[in-house]
Amino acid sequence: MRMEKKRLSLQEVLSGNIFTRDFFKRQYKLLILIAVLLFVYIYNGFQCESQERRIQRLQTEIKDARYEMLDLSAEYTKLTRPSHIAEQLATSGSNIKESTTPPIMVK
Repeated sequence: MRMEKKRLSLQEVLSGNIFTRDFFKRQYKLLILIAVLLFVYIYNGFQCESQERRIQRLQTEIKDARYEMLDLSAEYTKLTRPSHIAEQLATSGSNIKESTTPPIMVK
């Protein structure tokens, strides 16, 4: 008794009857494992893309914070400059003047 191989037809594939063949009946556990691994692979790809988008967003936030820090640092330097403080005191009408004599340390 020789087993005849049936030819695979398009109608058999489209109707799903291909899964009733002996090959698929014998290898169903392997096929399920391959399907599960395929889903895990796809899920991992989506997770990696999500992490990459988060990294890009955080890098943009870091860059923006760095520029804001530089801007605030420049503003602070300008506001604490002695000439600027003297100018602010003069415009406010304060009687406080800058000392013309340097401080001396007494031993």
